[in-house]
Amino acid sequence: MKTATTIGISASTSFYMLCGLLGYAAFGNDAPGNYLTGFGFYDPFWLVDIANLCIVIHLLGAYQVLSRFTTLH
Repeated sequence: MKTATTIGISASTSFYMLCGLLGYAAFGNDAPGNYLTGFGFYDPFWLVDIANLCIVIHLLGAYQVLSRFTTLH
């Protein structure tokens, strides 16, 4: 479980860092603050709400896994 957690966190960190670095390399300081609505696709703020809801659901599950892992050791 510890190896799987380490691999998962490393993969997620690498992915987010890669997205951030490539976004900055492509757009520089002109990068929008929100990629979902920053490129002329302004109306679907419901899309941002759904994305935030998915993040909350994901974090709830991740917290359960993390708390289960920390109580075992």
